[in-house]
Amino acid sequence: MLLHRNLDKRLSRLAVWVYRRTKGRITRLYHVDALALTTRGRRSGRSRTVLLQFFRDGESMILAAANDGGETHPGWYHNLRSKPDCFVEVMGATISVRAQELPPDEAAAWWQRILSRDPSYERYARATVRVIPIVRLTPCPPPSDGMDRS
Repeated sequence: MLLHRNLDKRLSRLAVWVYRRTKGRITRLYHVDALALTTRGRRSGRSRTVLLQFFRDGESMILAAANDGGETHPGWYHNLRSKPDCFVEVMGATISVRAQELPPDEAAAWWQRILSRDPSYERYARATVRVIPIVRLTPCPPPSDGMDRS
């Protein structure tokens, strides 16, 4: 898992570039829904973009802050807790969203749905002792913070 986390970290920019270049079509090869999430760094204030798998919930998108089973929550999760208004790119469309961590009962139900869609998430849960947060991204009006959307 450590190797997987290190590769993810090092290849993140390339993955976002390929995703943007193909307007997300590259993810069809892997039969997953993916998005490019751009948050504002909670300490640096700079825009940060990561490529993440998501699970559809009507117009909303569900994310698991699995961090490849790491000991700590991913940076994007901390950024969303600090500033929940952000944006995503999905299949070439840019959408302003607001993040909300799901309460434990709803998160547990979603975890089961995530596992039914992608059983590989179970290995992340086995690799860590922390509870993996589940986050809902809901479309909303664009933030007026001047965040760079590229």
